[in-house]
Amino acid sequence: METKTATVATDRVKTFIEGFDGRIDGGIRKGHIVLLFGSPGTMKSSVSMNLLWNNSRKLGLKCLYISLEETKQSLVESMKSLGFWPVDDASLTISDIATLRLEHEEADSGRDWFKILEEYIKKRVDAAGVDIVVLDSINAVFSLNRVENPRQALFHFFGFLRKMGITSFIISELQPGSEEISAYGEDFLADGTIALRFHQVGEADYQLRIRCLKLRHSRVEHGYLTLIFKDGAFSATPPISE
Repeated sequence: METKTATVATDRVKTFIEGFDGRIDGGIRKGHIVLLFGSPGTMKSSVSMNLLWNNSRKLGLKCLYISLEETKQSLVESMKSLGFWPVDDASLTISDIATLRLEHEEADSGRDWFKILEEYIKKRVDAAGVDIVVLDSINAVFSLNRVENPRQALFHFFGFLRKMGITSFIISELQPGSEEISAYGEDFLADGTIALRFHQVGEADYQLRIRCLKLRHSRVEHGYLTLIFKDGAFSATPPISE
């Protein structure tokens, strides 16, 4: 009870990356939508799992991870390997595309997947409340069915998330070597954007780096930090010199 009371006093959702939250004004403003983007292998899902697991376990927030590409079993195995275990199903729900298809018989008949997601999220909010949601990934939504006006669809979907009062993290997969942040303007519609990228150091070594490009209503230090995962925790430090 004391822990839950403490969470009400703040208007920020922590990423639980040591050295990073302090660079983004203590965390993400509650109710905001943040785009988390990077090329394959940049630990986007792991960073998201870290955020949800710590917020649910340490601060008692209700969290939801929706995967449209990876199975729930695969996600569970990933969380175990990272040390984000055990998971309290009452505070952290993991849903995959199979779950959504079972609950929505129309899912495979060309229905608007944004509407399916809205219905599912609202159902979870009504049933148990949701404070934080991760959608993995926005690319998968567009691959599941053809959207005639992607930006308009995103505008309405983001509006729905804001109306629900949920702090949302939308994962976006970039093509290796791409300099584009998004394909459909989701970076302009989001309240914040966080980038994950590999940086070459020397001839054969690479560092994983993290940077907040923008975060509305927050004082942000925009430079890249080296992202390190060790002993079940993420930390961000000034870039290690080349």
